[in-house]
Amino acid sequence: MSNAFSREFLGETPTKKDKITIFGVTFLLLGIVGYKSLPELTNLPIWKTIIFLLMAFDIFAGAIGNFTKSSQTYYKNKPKKRVIFYFEHLIHIGLLVMAVGHVWYSFGLLTYTIAAGLFVNYTDSLKQQEINAASVICIGLIIFYVVFPAPQILIWLPAVLLIKLVMGFSIRRER
Repeated sequence: MSNAFSREFLGETPTKKDKITIFGVTFLLLGIVGYKSLPELTNLPIWKTIIFLLMAFDIFAGAIGNFTKSSQTYYKNKPKKRVIFYFEHLIHIGLLVMAVGHVWYSFGLLTYTIAAGLFVNYTDSLKQQEINAASVICIGLIIFYVVFPAPQILIWLPAVLLIKLVMGFSIRRER
């Protein structure tokens, strides 16, 4: 991993325990999602399966890594870098759409998640950030599981993306 990439992914001072947890849980989740999605994935060209698994890997790892002290410290007092981080996920969702489709669902989920994350991020107090995060996550889960149900291959995506960007990244714990 390049130094710049690893900083964006893990912060500047990840502990060995953080790395083991992030990668261990990520590979476990990737195995479960890959196994559960096998019928859909076997119908795709291999390059699309690889893109799907790489994007899922990054989203799972970020859902855990964004909670680490190292990641929180890295983004502390860097408002522009924080906003860029949200919009970098356009690439993730774009690649997922390229791999498995579901354009409007994915676009709606990403738009909602980025808006919710920015709303939480720009809330002043930590306590209000936590309350706002819980609120927009609950609303998002209802929207993307009940009102517009997730496609089976992406059933994991709304919950994990909301945890990653709203709960893990948008709540500024390191003050």
